[in-house]
Amino acid sequence: MAAIPQPRERLTGDSAGMDAHERPYLKAEAGKPAARMKIWIVHAFTDRVFTGNPAAVVPLERWLPDSVLQTIAAENKLSETAFVVSTGLKGNYQLRWFTPATEVPLCGHATLAAGAVLLSEVEPGLEVVVFDTHAGALVVRTTEEGYTLDLPRRQRAPWAAPDELAAALGVDEFADAFVGEYACVVLEDEAALRGLKPDYAALDQIVRGPRQGCLVVTAPADEGKPYDFVLRFFAPGVGLNEDPVTGSAFADVAPYWCDRFDMESVVGFQASKRGGYARAIQTLASVRLAGQVAVYLRGELDPAIGRLNNRSAEELEAPRRKKRRAKRDLPAIFEEQPLGPDAALRPPTAHPTPPELNGPPSPRIVLTDPD
Repeated sequence: MAAIPQPRERLTGDSAGMDAHERPYLKAEAGKPAARMKIWIVHAFTDRVFTGNPAAVVPLERWLPDSVLQTIAAENKLSETAFVVSTGLKGNYQLRWFTPATEVPLCGHATLAAGAVLLSEVEPGLEVVVFDTHAGALVVRTTEEGYTLDLPRRQRAPWAAPDELAAALGVDEFADAFVGEYACVVLEDEAALRGLKPDYAALDQIVRGPRQGCLVVTAPADEGKPYDFVLRFFAPGVGLNEDPVTGSAFADVAPYWCDRFDMESVVGFQASKRGGYARAIQTLASVRLAGQVAVYLRGELDPAIGRLNNRSAEELEAPRRKKRRAKRDLPAIFEEQPLGPDAALRPPTAHPTPPELNGPPSPRIVLTDPD
């Protein structure tokens, strides 16, 4: 059985494992409100930074207007920004996901990142956190290997992929195709999947559902690899040509490979430029993904962002300027000169006319001594 590399600790970073009172980025300054807009950038489904899929996690005291949430996500320029708000119950949060272009109904790697931040940094005494989302209740747990994320298991249905889709991906044919959370196609081998050079504009037009412009491509792993299958996820429909590591895509194709290999759990690798692993265990109603995370950044957003309300959609305000003075006539010296090849230049009227150069010389005055 292939195995995911083991992490050194549940949440990497210099401050991992510290008590809450030792983390300065969680403390409120004297005389200021306790709730400040913190932000974490977490690389999910990996045990080291600069790999996996980056997601921003922003815990909020209360929901901001959607336009502000979308503007923050667009400014982050990450595949997903996860916003969480406590429901008031211990370990229970509302969760929403935004790409730089739009809000999405489900995102696995940002859910894993949000759960890791809450369990290891915000409420380190908890072992389980439950998120209320548009996709239903999602559960993140701490384990010895890292974290687990339970995602809904979608019913798989056969799909006759159009020939135009094969042409858009640059392949001759598909070994299989089905529809779950996303449209999914299966290739014969790993080399074919890694060599794909898709036409993203064509994918956005051809893949009409279940999620517009979103496609999972998967294949069995080559012999001797430490994983069982590979996949890539293309999502031009939500502004992402290719997502680095996609939890919801793992949850979509893992049951297919469990059934095909007759295994209870499988390990997958997403063959993007950054790459990332996940172990998947299928149950009757869900797919449990086991993965790790690494913290890249801990920071704080300016408090003024929370007061933007709906102004983000308005035009920028120009700085105030002094009132223009009343128009007045300019002196003759500033009169405009005539233009054109035949126009003769006139001397300024405020100065005497200079003597003509070719005229008679000026008289000379000679002083003589009368003695």
